[in-house]
Amino acid sequence: MNDLDLLLLYEDELFFIHLHKELALLQLTFRTQPEPERFRNAYRLAIDAALNKEVHYWLTDARQIKVMLSENQTWLKVNMQPVLQPAKIRKFAIVMSPECFVMTNPNQVYNQPEPGLVAPPAGVIKVTFDREAAWHWLFNAE
Repeated sequence: MNDLDLLLLYEDELFFIHLHKELALLQLTFRTQPEPERFRNAYRLAIDAALNKEVHYWLTDARQIKVMLSENQTWLKVNMQPVLQPAKIRKFAIVMSPECFVMTNPNQVYNQPEPGLVAPPAGVIKVTFDREAAWHWLFNAE
């Protein structure tokens, strides 16, 4: 990916959000382990940007997060489901650290909907430990 094509939407000491307009890609990157409220704030800002900028592909680089609190997993489940509905995000990739992965159930967080919402179609979400693999999956047919 050509980083020169990325537009910085938000940046602070914990995370940054970029947009690649041509690819309709939002990229949320955590620089360090955030406190629970800062974690949620990062996703709130990213969700708002994704909905307002007509994003179809989402890449979260969460390799710096080593501990995934259950309260954040629950929060994600509730707040990401509307974004992962058909006709919004086509593919969502998350790059995790192995330490965080063993503490998380990504399928439960992203694939099991809250009551009243429909689960995202199969193949919309991919969890990986490698950023390049996530990028390849987002933009290449399988």
